[in-house]
Amino acid sequence: MRRTSAFFLVIATVAAVFGFSKIVLAAGTATISLSPTTTSVDTGEDFTLSVLVDPNGESLDTVRVNMSYDPTLLEAIRFDLGTQFPSLSPGYEIDNTAGALTYGGYKYGTQVTAEGTFATVTFRALSSGTAAISITSDSKAIDDGTEKVDVSELGSATITIAGDTVESTTPATTETTTTTDVSLEQQALVYFGAFYARMPSSGDDWSALHCLVIFGAKYAKMPSSGMEWNVIHTLAYTDFLGVTTSDDEEVVIEEPVVEEEEPVVEEEEETTETGTLPSDSADWEFVDIAAHGYSGATDASLEAEALSVFTSTFGRLPSGDDDWNLLKAIAYSGAIL
Repeated sequence: MRRTSAFFLVIATVAAVFGFSKIVLAAGTATISLSPTTTSVDTGEDFTLSVLVDPNGESLDTVRVNMSYDPTLLEAIRFDLGTQFPSLSPGYEIDNTAGALTYGGYKYGTQVTAEGTFATVTFRALSSGTAAISITSDSKAIDDGTEKVDVSELGSATITIAGDTVESTTPATTETTTTTDVSLEQQALVYFGAFYARMPSSGDDWSALHCLVIFGAKYAKMPSSGMEWNVIHTLAYTDFLGVTTSDDEEVVIEEPVVEEEEPVVEEEEETTETGTLPSDSADWEFVDIAAHGYSGATDASLEAEALSVFTSTFGRLPSGDDDWNLLKAIAYSGAIL
């Protein structure tokens, strides 16, 4: 899929409006709080806080919670995402050296309008004293690309700890993805808006958006080449990897299993009419697309079917520009499908 100068003009326009890596900065009414707000524990004891998100009149699809705590008194040992925003965003980390953690979640399809439990966080008390755990002002609550969190209403909790100091039992840093750049979610929204000239509005749209996030997390950049955009397009709008995007199901990606087949040796006396030269307009269109690429209108169902033909024929996924040109030729020439 080629990018034209008009596309980059839209990118520049959106970047100028949003500051490229930031979404609309309008304040909203959504709140993020902790429960309970006060508790008493002994050193060595584990305790759990609930992270509550109240849309408070907003409609939310994505939340990012950043927390701070005193690492000399506490260590964070576990973060469990709830059912309110059931899909875990890339870029999450517990840093018990700095006393910080960051986690994000999102929801496909219908947006969240009711208060609920975003997550539960488990801490362990290390030393006696009074520890504050706070939701920090860089936390996010997003409605269709627009920031809706009320930073004046971010919660905190006070923990009273008694007892002798105990040693930490967890690594100083638990990094669970390839990146902790929380701007990826925002940047993906900018790219989605520039590419489609609108914000996400359906389950497929949000699938495409989060494919952008995953791409950015893996490669530390947004797509830039035609092949990279084809990868995003295929991930978002086909189900060849077993991706499900219903509200109640997790996204499960299974690697395709390629079965090795024994080579078939044809007897010399038997002839099969294969390897013929192009004989009609569809054949020549196939050759042209395979050699020079495809710049016409795209059809997700045709590309999904072509991908199935490609993988069954070659026993692998497309991996280069030539492979993607061949896939487009299968999809759009009319010679095969």
